[in-house]
Amino acid sequence: MKERFELRFTVYDLQVGRLRCLICWLCLSLATSPVAFSQPKKPIPPVSVRDDRAPMQVRYPKADHLRDLQADRDYQYGRDVPPPENPIARFFQWLFSKFGEFLRSPAYQNVWQYVILAAVAGLVIYLLMKAEVMKFLFPKSAQSSGLDYENLAENIHEIDFDTAVEEAVTRRNFRLATRLLYLQTLKRLTDAGRITYKPDKTNRQYVYELANSPLQVDFETLTRQFEFIWYGDFPVDESRFGQLRQQFRQFNQPVTHQA
Repeated sequence: MKERFELRFTVYDLQVGRLRCLICWLCLSLATSPVAFSQPKKPIPPVSVRDDRAPMQVRYPKADHLRDLQADRDYQYGRDVPPPENPIARFFQWLFSKFGEFLRSPAYQNVWQYVILAAVAGLVIYLLMKAEVMKFLFPKSAQSSGLDYENLAENIHEIDFDTAVEEAVTRRNFRLATRLLYLQTLKRLTDAGRITYKPDKTNRQYVYELANSPLQVDFETLTRQFEFIWYGDFPVDESRFGQLRQQFRQFNQPVTHQA
């Protein structure tokens, strides 16, 4: 009996010890829990949501903006042309793309477009002055670029044109030979009383002096061809000069007979 009692007492002590340990663990857990030290939270105000039951309104872009988007290559998917296989074609494609980028660049929009326009305008004015179209605006230019022979002022009545033309042809200077034929034509028109020759006159003035004359149309054609060759630096070879020489001869025949 005594041993059985001692065994029961020992079991009781173990159970009491376990209970004490469990109570201590619960106390420690409650003490270290943030709930024990947490402050009471403020109530969250309710969120008011607008009850918008109005019908939806679809917004569309403006027509001009829509056209710009449709024309923009960045939005044209699947339409890019494959690069050419020819290296020369690839080079020109690259060159044109760079030129297009330059035209779209801020530098071109701000500065270079005005520089290019000024250069083109200057070139046009220069060509018109060379062709004696703007002599009425620049009278000094008309006088300085008057009819000269080897850059010397000459009297057309003192030049042996036949000899001078043959010398120029021998040196294959067909441009100078054409000018001599034109000067010879002016001399014959002056001898026939058709025009009044003056070194400071322009070729257009001689054309106007032949107004109401059957010679004006042919003389204007010869004048235009002469100006292209002499002032425009158009190339003239032996074959082309032979045709011009024949035209001058045909024009001068009736003028010589009327003189």
